[in-house]
Amino acid sequence: MRDCDKKQAFTEADLHRLFKSPVWSGSKSEYHQTDPGPDIYQNGTYWTPLLGAFTGARREEVAGLAPADIVEIDGIPCLNIEDSELRRIKNISSKRLVPIHSRLIALGFLDFVETARAKGQAELFPDLREPATGKHGRKLGRRMRQIVDKTFGAEGADLSFHSLRHYVQGTLEHVPEVTDKVLRDIVGHEGKDTHERTYSKPTPPAVLQAAIEKLPAVI
Repeated sequence: MRDCDKKQAFTEADLHRLFKSPVWSGSKSEYHQTDPGPDIYQNGTYWTPLLGAFTGARREEVAGLAPADIVEIDGIPCLNIEDSELRRIKNISSKRLVPIHSRLIALGFLDFVETARAKGQAELFPDLREPATGKHGRKLGRRMRQIVDKTFGAEGADLSFHSLRHYVQGTLEHVPEVTDKVLRDIVGHEGKDTHERTYSKPTPPAVLQAAIEKLPAVI
């Protein structure tokens, strides 16, 4: 990771603190989701930062998910990240499968997806759509800014949704069993040279899953 990126990464301790804030511990209402209260609302604001912390996916990649993008490959539930009507991906190496961490499953993410399917929703997080543009990422960016500011105050000035991606990269870089190739396939980075970009095959989902499960349960 480049030095300029280090200050923009969440630490594991930061994430424990973040996920104790009202969105995940209890809110006043869905409209006032960052204010403390009795109810938890499992919507886009709730799920997308968790998805970021357990996959390293980009903001637009998670905000623009559709129920159809949650797939099962070799018996492993995965996010299928590719170009769709709801979002654009950055480049060809961004197209990938990312296994869903067991902690997300325990929190009810797959049940949430099934409910969205049963309702016939075209998008997984309609609450993040901007009516004027139809885009999802910018609203998530504003929500995340609000949550970070309320949780960390001035010390969170350099933190954003993208800091979750840096956290995942930084964490998995220090796990000996996770090779550079596996990490690249999880976060959707290009290979280092033409041979890697052209000839390397995608990492099998079971290997990706073993790497994803190395991410700590921060909630």
